[in-house]
Amino acid sequence: MSGFLDQYRGEGPLRDVTIVDFSQMMMGPLATQLMADLGALVIKVERPTIGEWERSYLPRGTRHAGESPYFLAMNRNKLSFAADLKRPQDLAHVRDLLARSDALVHNYRPGVMARLGLGYQDVRQLNAAIVYAEGSGFGSVGPLVERPGQDLLVQAMSGLAANNGPEGSAPVPTATPVCDASAGFLLAFNVCAALLDARMTGVGRRVEVSLLSAALTMQCQEAFVAMNTSLRFGRSGTGVAAPWSEAPYGLYQAADGWVAIAMTPRQKLVDALGAPGDWLRLTDEEYFAARDVVNAWVAERVRNEPTTGLLEMLAGADIWAAPVLTLEEILEHEQVSAAGLVQTIPMPDGSTARAVGFAGSGTGMGSLARLPPPRVGQHTEEVLEAL
Repeated sequence: MSGFLDQYRGEGPLRDVTIVDFSQMMMGPLATQLMADLGALVIKVERPTIGEWERSYLPRGTRHAGESPYFLAMNRNKLSFAADLKRPQDLAHVRDLLARSDALVHNYRPGVMARLGLGYQDVRQLNAAIVYAEGSGFGSVGPLVERPGQDLLVQAMSGLAANNGPEGSAPVPTATPVCDASAGFLLAFNVCAALLDARMTGVGRRVEVSLLSAALTMQCQEAFVAMNTSLRFGRSGTGVAAPWSEAPYGLYQAADGWVAIAMTPRQKLVDALGAPGDWLRLTDEEYFAARDVVNAWVAERVRNEPTTGLLEMLAGADIWAAPVLTLEEILEHEQVSAAGLVQTIPMPDGSTARAVGFAGSGTGMGSLARLPPPRVGQHTEEVLEAL
């Protein structure tokens, strides 16, 4: 929508797209930040004074630049428009905004937007070409619609946690919200696809992504096997990292650290590590059945090797391996620096901070340092003036 708050648009491929963002927590805000990084004008509709939920979610009570670090990580390059959606005048302003916009994104529970008078059919009456994007825990139909959709709960229900850890141990969820993040990526992808279609046809679409759909998409190869073959997998007693993988596949302790070793052909184990030659004569089924024996052998073989020398030896034998690094270590790695994966962005208080940048790259993107994450309602008057 050319001319509408153009000074806040970026230079990327979505520079003429306007998105009204009602989302909170991670899935929605990550999706809209990705699109804002690509140049879109994203107007975040928040409750007056207190803003969206993530502003109050603090890691051990810690703030940065006056805000929650979690909020700052997912809300750069956006405007904040404060509105009480139960107040008729504020709701009228929001409806006016939607009439001028290309997409709406929310991740309220199913039914909430409709009760506010902002359901899909309501918004279509205002703007037939708008893309109406919804994120949720389990979707808008089915017996789990009213269940709270939260990352750990979906990891638990989707099979992700049950597949991690050694046999006999407790299920192990991942330490970062992978369902939220994956759903955010999928939500942004679906919005962009629907926007392309709306530009060609003049007709908008309703698109939906759930945490459950993202969790199953991440497991598409394992799900295909489960649904279409007689193969059944179980966790390894010695900690092979995936129930469907033969050994070695996991993390192995060396003399002064840990290394990851993945998907190594038997012949390379024999040639490079001196594994028993009898393994070469096993069938695939027999070798998979012996994976705990293989895994234990590899673990013992590398246990006393210095990490640096071990990694050099494995690389020389074309065995896939990598060091186990902390988050702090990888953030300072020369690869991260060379690839520009961490960038310096402005903060609301005028300072700067280092943050993970846009996950892709391309020409004509412009700087991510366009706009700092906003204060609650920071741009309300400017949006109203533009309306």
